[in-house]
Amino acid sequence: MAVYTGARNHDGTDQEPWSVLAAFQRQAARGPETTALVIGGETLTYRELDRASAGLARLLWRLGARPGRVVCIRVEQSAIAVVAVLAALRTGAAWAALEPDLPPARLRQLLRDTDCAVILGDAPEPDPDHVTDPPAVLDAAGLTLRELVEAGARTPDDWFPPVPEDAPAYLVYTSGSTGLPKGVMVSRAQLAASIGCRAEVYGTGPSTFLMAMRLSFDGMLGGMFWSFCNGHTLLLPDLRQLRQVGELARLAGEHHATHLVVVPSYYRALLAQSRPLPDSLRLVVVAGEECTPDLVRTHHERLPGALLVNEYGPTETTISCVVQPGLDASWDRIPIGRPWPGVAARVLDERLREVPAGEPGELYIGGAFVALGYAGAPGRTAERFVADPFGPPGARLYRTGDLALVDERGALHYRGRTDLQVKIRGTRIELGEIEGVLENHPDVGQAVVNCERADGDEPRLIAFVTPGPPGAPSPAGAELRRHCLASLVEQAVPELFVPVARMPLNTSGKADRAALRDLVPTGVPSDADPAQPDWTGDQRTLGRIWAAVLRHSDIGLDDNFFAVGGSSLKVIDLHARLNHAWPGVLRMGELFDLITISAQAAAIHSRLGVDAGRKAPAPPTAYEL
Repeated sequence: MAVYTGARNHDGTDQEPWSVLAAFQRQAARGPETTALVIGGETLTYRELDRASAGLARLLWRLGARPGRVVCIRVEQSAIAVVAVLAALRTGAAWAALEPDLPPARLRQLLRDTDCAVILGDAPEPDPDHVTDPPAVLDAAGLTLRELVEAGARTPDDWFPPVPEDAPAYLVYTSGSTGLPKGVMVSRAQLAASIGCRAEVYGTGPSTFLMAMRLSFDGMLGGMFWSFCNGHTLLLPDLRQLRQVGELARLAGEHHATHLVVVPSYYRALLAQSRPLPDSLRLVVVAGEECTPDLVRTHHERLPGALLVNEYGPTETTISCVVQPGLDASWDRIPIGRPWPGVAARVLDERLREVPAGEPGELYIGGAFVALGYAGAPGRTAERFVADPFGPPGARLYRTGDLALVDERGALHYRGRTDLQVKIRGTRIELGEIEGVLENHPDVGQAVVNCERADGDEPRLIAFVTPGPPGAPSPAGAELRRHCLASLVEQAVPELFVPVARMPLNTSGKADRAALRDLVPTGVPSDADPAQPDWTGDQRTLGRIWAAVLRHSDIGLDDNFFAVGGSSLKVIDLHARLNHAWPGVLRMGELFDLITISAQAAAIHSRLGVDAGRKAPAPPTAYEL
């Protein structure tokens, strides 16, 4: 029978309800001088973090933060952002972390879906559409940690009224198949259930948790709240350090990190760069993408003393719901594992009947981790959160849309999707959302987006578009890319736009995705040249290098490398090719700041004092990461 359920306690009884906020406050009382948080040059003790969050909570309360309302945290990853999470918990409001570089459409959707009381931001917010009662805006630039700590020292512990644990704790927005993002609501009790069961895997000794993630990614919360609830140190990179794998490795070594939580594709880049990760690491957790045997083998070669753990779980099941510790390099396939205590994982057929072990079915998750639902979307909630025919009255199952099976050892294995959802660099993407955004462009008729993955390479999104008026030219890729960036997260913007006169159809009358794959240019021709006649020699050489790395030549002088298909992994490839052409001229870390052809060409020209492109050797043509 393909059902695996964990119990709360070793004797099979339920634990008493507890609160992550109360657990954090107990740690602040027990070890006030213990380091709680290190980020961006800032270090806060538990006393300082406790007081700073109390001080900010008073400000948020005066601006209307209450249970049932939302605080939008729209600042770069920083100590203030972490303080704001705890401050929202104190007021009883739910928090929603939307970094400033997320598209404004995400903020507008939040304001439509929820009763947002306050936006904590660094800059003036765009004027939201159709918001009759706009939220207050608290300027984060005007806040200092010292002043918040002083204000919190004057705030009694009982200044805020008690908050029921079934109240929402946070919202995380994910891609939606209908073209609109979905805000997943998770309660305080569900968060506590997810955090409270991790000791068997994470251990209980003094630890420093390095989270190679951003606050808007719910995978961050497992290590973050495990640290705060148990008196450990949370080590966070700022945005610059997160974008530079070498800097993240340096951060790990400098602070003797014991735990690392990371997306597999990013971990692959970490292991590939020259700066080694420190021997202090005892545990590495990969989550958010498929973990491959090749990654497991590389981990054991580079960090033989660190246990490698695979976690799985949609946002709707509170951080992660299934875990596989002790990954073995000899396994042909890497399982996602077994449920955390308090979770039921069922592999069912289309009639919600359990399938035998070894046979694939759709994975449904029940138990204490199942989220409240989608904010402002009862129809969508009813579609994915269904009645649990195996549980007590009122119990629900979350329908993941993932295909899975149980192996001979009793572990779950991921076997693909039942729909058009994909993962790009750890971010959940619905292809239908991208297609909807593209079809909103006035000069696009129909859009179909495929996710393609070559052997050993990252997945990439390719959009096929027909012109709006028949016979008219399709918009240029650069224009469509700008259009997408206004509504989609960076990971959801297609790398390549392929114009087609009309969409090929299959026998069911739907777009023939297999036939579209045959229309994708294979590789980058040796004569691919994105340059315009007025480009200088060095710009033209850079253009050819970018085209080889990105596998397309739809590039302009001032296009952002990360907006035209670049990633942390592809920066490594880019640097190798640039270093071959101009040895030692550009450092790896600089490529996260010099993100356009024009900026890179200017730096090369400045350092060499000549039009370097005319003297550079041809870049290598077969470099593989």
